[in-house]
Amino acid sequence: MNAARDQHIDPVPLDDLADSGEPDDGVAPVDPQPSLDDLSPESSGRIVRYIVTSTLEHGVAPNAVVALYADLAGDDLAVRYADRRFMLREVPPDWRDVENRVVDLEETARDRGLDLAAAWRRATGVAMHGQDALEQLARLAGVPRVSSRPRSIFDDPDDLDELEDADLDSLVERLVDREPDLFDLAVEAQQRIRRFAIEERLEHGLPPVELLDLYRGFDIGGDQRAQQYLDRVYVEREPPADWIDIQSEAGRLMDMAEARGRDAGRLYADLLRTSPALEPMTAMRLLMERLLRQA
Repeated sequence: MNAARDQHIDPVPLDDLADSGEPDDGVAPVDPQPSLDDLSPESSGRIVRYIVTSTLEHGVAPNAVVALYADLAGDDLAVRYADRRFMLREVPPDWRDVENRVVDLEETARDRGLDLAAAWRRATGVAMHGQDALEQLARLAGVPRVSSRPRSIFDDPDDLDELEDADLDSLVERLVDREPDLFDLAVEAQQRIRRFAIEERLEHGLPPVELLDLYRGFDIGGDQRAQQYLDRVYVEREPPADWIDIQSEAGRLMDMAEARGRDAGRLYADLLRTSPALEPMTAMRLLMERLLRQA
C-alpha cells in the first residue's frame, strides 16, 4: 500500500511540465504601484491637499477620506494610489515625503510665531484648488518659493536666473480672478505688510506718510499684487482675515504690556532696533513671552 501511495506522489519532472502544453495557472504579474507623479495633476493635487491638511491637523475625520475618494472617482490610477494608504495600510514613499515637507514648514512657521495649521484653515476657505498646495503652504510659512526643477551643475546660470525671475514675477502680478490674501504675496512683501500692520496697531495709528511710503516702495518694485492687497484695507475698507488676525495679536500684546505698565509700541520698536533681522511676528511673540515671565 505504501508503495502504491509513494508511486502517486512521485514528483513530475520539470521538463515534462514545461513540455506538457497545459496552460500555465501561475499568478499573473502585478503592475507596479502608482506614485503621485503617475497621476493626473488634478488627482495628485487633491491627494497632496489631503496630506497637507491631515498632517497639520494630526488626522482628519473619516468623512474626509470618503470625500477624497469621491473626488478621485473615475480615475482608477488615483484610486489605486489611495487604496495603498487606506486599504492596504501602506504609506507610499512620496506620501511620506509630503508629510515630512509639511512638518518642516510647520516648524519654520512656529519659529516665526505663526500657527501654520490655523493659517491653512483660513487660507483654504479662499484658496483656489488649482494651485499647488505645498507652494501655498510655503508662502503661508514665509518660506521663499523653491523651483520644482532641481538644479544641476550643468545648468546654465543665466537660465537659472531667468527661472527665478519668472517665479518672482508670478508673485507680483495683479490677481484678476480674486482678491489676494497675504500668503499670495512675495515673502518680502508679506513681512513688510506684517510689520506695518503690527506697528499701526501698537502705535494707535501711523502718520499717512508711512502708508504712502509703503505704497511707493511696492510701486517702485513693480509689486502690483502687494498694492492690490493694501487696497483691500485702505481703499475698499474690507480688511482680509489675515490682516485682522495680525492686528488682533498686536492688540493682545498691547493689553499684556499695559497691564504691566509698559508701552507695547516702544517695546516693539526697541526690540527691532536692537535685532533688525527679527521677523515681525517673531518679534511680537518674543515680547509676549517676556511679558508673561514678568507676571
